[in-house]
Amino acid sequence: MKALPYPVKLYFFNMKTMEKLKIRNNYLDENVVSVVAYQVVLITVFGLHFQQQWLLILLVIDFLIRASGIFISPLYFISSKITAFLCFDKKPVFAVPKRFAASLGLLMSLLITIYYDSQFGVFLGIILIILASVESVFRVCAGCYLYNYIVNPVIRKFNRTKN
Repeated sequence: MKALPYPVKLYFFNMKTMEKLKIRNNYLDENVVSVVAYQVVLITVFGLHFQQQWLLILLVIDFLIRASGIFISPLYFISSKITAFLCFDKKPVFAVPKRFAASLGLLMSLLITIYYDSQFGVFLGIILIILASVESVFRVCAGCYLYNYIVNPVIRKFNRTKN
């Protein structure tokens, strides 16, 4: 068998790139997260008010991308461009609680998308609008508090018993 004259890469990223990606993904910019929360409010309001399920499906996809953390979601990309244009200072915040909050947002937006034309869907939509508004205006992340007071102690307890 003849060898190829050029190296063949089997992976999309080499280890150095993965390490940089891992370090970069440990923190998020709080200003960008606030603008993302504002966009979530707008999309949810328009999707429920005009009963446009495709907007809610886009919201589910965006929450899925943000919760997985594999790559940058469209809303996060747009928000980063907006904050760069407005010359906001970067305020790093730990990303793991934000990903947990995005997972909760994924669950809520999925239920809203399924029940968008019923009272249950509107009720969940109002809750999502309120929580995203509080995150956007006051920078208080309800999902992050749930992570810090419920999930984090369980993880610590599990790690202590494991060692």
